[in-house]
Amino acid sequence: MQPQLLDSKIQIQNSLPLPQIKQAMKKSIYLFIIVSIIISFSCKKEASTFNIQGKVVNKQTQENLGGVTIYLDAKKIENGVYNSSFVNIESTVSNGDGSFLIEHEEATISEYRFRISESGYFPIEELVSTDVIQSNDGYNNTFELIQKSWIELDVKNTMPQGTDDKITYRFSNVEVKGKDCCNNITITGIGYDYEAHHKCSVRSLAWIKIQWTVTKSGNQSLHNDSVYTEVGNTVNYTINY
Repeated sequence: MQPQLLDSKIQIQNSLPLPQIKQAMKKSIYLFIIVSIIISFSCKKEASTFNIQGKVVNKQTQENLGGVTIYLDAKKIENGVYNSSFVNIESTVSNGDGSFLIEHEEATISEYRFRISESGYFPIEELVSTDVIQSNDGYNNTFELIQKSWIELDVKNTMPQGTDDKITYRFSNVEVKGKDCCNNITITGIGYDYEAHHKCSVRSLAWIKIQWTVTKSGNQSLHNDSVYTEVGNTVNYTINY
């Protein structure tokens, strides 16, 4: 009896035409591919998005500053390779009330940097760690831009007594550092006909102190004065000694 049953199964399978068998196999393959794609997409992790927000204000007046460009730079790690240089990854412009928002997608970053600059203000660069930016609570900060003024300082030996005449002078309370900024470094001038001209930038709406010491024929005299910096203006000051 068993051999007859086996023969009947073989006859049933062989009864299907060859084209139908091929078509059925193709459908099975297509179905397998579609199911694999669906599973692949469903298993793919969605990248997190972090909200980076803040406000830009005038440090001296606390006025909100709109139209200011905010750049977000980063040191990226791509394909396991560390890049030691910052590259710009995001940028935006502050609203009329000084606020801004950057929606930043999660990435492999070793460090972030904000760059903010505006005409008439000292630029800002601020480093921020990755865990602070990529925080579930989001990032929120107020950036204070310092408004800029200038000082032109002229120094001249108008009453020379000898070739060893000496003057030392400096600004004593300058807080902003950077290119073309005034600094607290002491400058020394020696000679019968010493003369110098300096122009540098300082914060606006501030009293800037100037100190100088004159030595002639073995006698020393100490001097100091202050100048007030109006917004965006240049203050001229002369030391004749």
